[in-house]
Amino acid sequence: MTANRALIDTSLVATAAGALAVLCSAAAFAGVLADGRWMFPAVLTVVGVAAVGALGRRFRRRLALTGLAQLIGLLLILTALFCDQAVLGVLPGPAAIGELGDQLARAGELVRTGVPPVPAEPALQALVCLGLGVVALVVDVIVVTLRSPAVAGLMLLCVFAIPASLADDMLPWWTFTAGALGYAVLLASGGQHRKWRRHEDRNRVAHTLFGRTTVAVAGTAGVIALLTGAAFTGVGTEGRLPGAVPEQFSGTDGIGLQPFTSLRGQLNRDRVVELFRVRGLRQDSYLRAMTLRKFDPQRGWELEGLTQGVDAGVDLPLPEGTTIGRGIPERVEIQPIGYRDPWLPVFGTPNAVTGMGPNWRYDPAAGIVFTQINQESRPYVERATIPDPTPEELRSARGPMPITAAYLDTSGTPPQVADLARRLTATAPTPFDKAVALNRYFTDPANGFRYDLKTAPATGGDALSDFLFRGKRGFCEQYASSMAVLLRAVGIPSRVAIGFTPGYRDGDERVITTEDAHAWVEAYFPGWGWQTFDPTPLSDGRTALPGFLHRELNPARQLPSQMPGQAPSIAPPTAGPVPWAERPDGADAGAAHPPGETAGASPWPITIGVLVLGLALLATPAVVREARRRRRLHAVAAGAEGAAGTAWREVLDECQDRGTRPAATETARLVATGLIEHYGLDESGTKAMRALVVAVEREWYAPPGQAPEATLPETLHGVLDSLRRAAPLDLRSRLFPRSVLQLRQANS
Repeated sequence: MTANRALIDTSLVATAAGALAVLCSAAAFAGVLADGRWMFPAVLTVVGVAAVGALGRRFRRRLALTGLAQLIGLLLILTALFCDQAVLGVLPGPAAIGELGDQLARAGELVRTGVPPVPAEPALQALVCLGLGVVALVVDVIVVTLRSPAVAGLMLLCVFAIPASLADDMLPWWTFTAGALGYAVLLASGGQHRKWRRHEDRNRVAHTLFGRTTVAVAGTAGVIALLTGAAFTGVGTEGRLPGAVPEQFSGTDGIGLQPFTSLRGQLNRDRVVELFRVRGLRQDSYLRAMTLRKFDPQRGWELEGLTQGVDAGVDLPLPEGTTIGRGIPERVEIQPIGYRDPWLPVFGTPNAVTGMGPNWRYDPAAGIVFTQINQESRPYVERATIPDPTPEELRSARGPMPITAAYLDTSGTPPQVADLARRLTATAPTPFDKAVALNRYFTDPANGFRYDLKTAPATGGDALSDFLFRGKRGFCEQYASSMAVLLRAVGIPSRVAIGFTPGYRDGDERVITTEDAHAWVEAYFPGWGWQTFDPTPLSDGRTALPGFLHRELNPARQLPSQMPGQAPSIAPPTAGPVPWAERPDGADAGAAHPPGETAGASPWPITIGVLVLGLALLATPAVVREARRRRRLHAVAAGAEGAAGTAWREVLDECQDRGTRPAATETARLVATGLIEHYGLDESGTKAMRALVVAVEREWYAPPGQAPEATLPETLHGVLDSLRRAAPLDLRSRLFPRSVLQLRQANS
């Protein structure tokens, strides 16, 4: 009589091994994506595709039908994760398909132009998940149906080679180890040269998968992977795909700015990050990183025509079209802290730049110092001239304009926008007076423009007209973009500059942070070249207007010779996202098999196990969110240290779950006011929100050691209850809380 033995379906073993190998190879993306938000969606995608394949084979479906089901499953997963307009949260209707297409198109731009490591934006997450899903499907067919696990290594090598060739440094060593382990398990799943039967003894399978041969293969593969990774890095493209050059960007639609660099990723962080320390700057001036000259009504402002320029390590020529080099001389020492980008920011008109390392170029036409080699920014010294013409000198600026006609291009400018520019400047006798009139139009409170980190909702297809005539609300991108278009409409060459305001003083240094990121306008005047204008109505003291513009916009006030020494107040950073939570890998689902060596295993235990594993993965974000909520509520109730800050973070997470993520630059009081208005909190909720802000400010600014308010738990519950009454969460937001997954970034 044959002894009963526990059997396992070897096709399921091969399926699991294929999915594991794909995920281990995907670990290489950790070297080019700056954060881990992509990991959970990637795991969910690969496991989902593998599970659909296993179910299709379990029910004896044909290969073509199983593959089609896997593709449909992949589409459902991508829709649920990355589309707001999905039917019932998961079904891909026409709107959701269009939204997913837009995400993938944006991801293509980010891949072509980004400098790794880049933030794992939703568009990049969608692209990674789509690619891994397709690879998981192909590997599943090769390993399970064709029974050729070694061949699947070619697909895995492609997955690994993409980030390896993009990174300028070697990928983290553990990614090579993970890839080697996954490939070794995949080879072992072939069952010792296909000697496995359809249902095999579990002990024999375990011995094959985790025996000495597999360990030896894993070790050898690890060494080969390390050497291959070093080779790919050495012959890579210095952080860019072939054909990509620094002047190519991507960004927002409409009148927004198009540049995408690692700078943009740094500016989108959830907390204030110090970028530069500057010594020696006496005259307030903007720190310019790049200028954009092309305006596309559908895409926004883009950098076009950047030349190879001249070596930035020698004395630099005057900018193109500039013959008057008079101004305030400065010698400035700039130390990058948290800044890494192919654009080297400079003040005013650079005369010489030293210390930044090799391979930096200067384009006199664009006024940009840049590199095509991805390298760390080093401390550098700039000798510059800060132009200081008088209004009278700019009014009398005459003569030819030896600059490219592209700076006057008005293609696509709506007629009503051009008419507005002419009406605003009808009484201005000179180009300088026209530029001042346009600048004043945005900064004069009587005209209704206001600075806001969110733009007004669009009402039509023309974003520029929406902003100028209806919304009148936005941040520096919208203001600089709009004024530059208006300048061209009245015949004044213009471009948009991107960089930083001068920051705040810290002893004998200036500190420039992500809060100082800014965009402004540069208009051209014969002889004097490009001069700064700033239409953004900032009220926080960060504006650094040149003397001629300050005197024209504020004729009754005397321009101080220097910015006051006191630093502008910076609000304590709002709570950033909670560090990425560890996701359980899940356990292999085992099922009892019928006794007897020849008996077939029942499909239902495996099916149920796969479903349970899938449901567990789906429930993980909600479980993590609930555990975090309970931990915080307990800490607040117990009066633990920092209880007010803990309560505030819980409120911010509740709002983020509802799609609202306040900017880190806003104070707690300003954030609270915005949330009360946005959600329409009732009287009790408004009262509780204001009491919470008082408790938070007391904890931040009062001397340490003070006990939290005794009524803090009731205050927190009052805010949360009011939020739930005013804006109850839908099912999708409960299952996939944004505060845990962080799949989407709020508008900045």
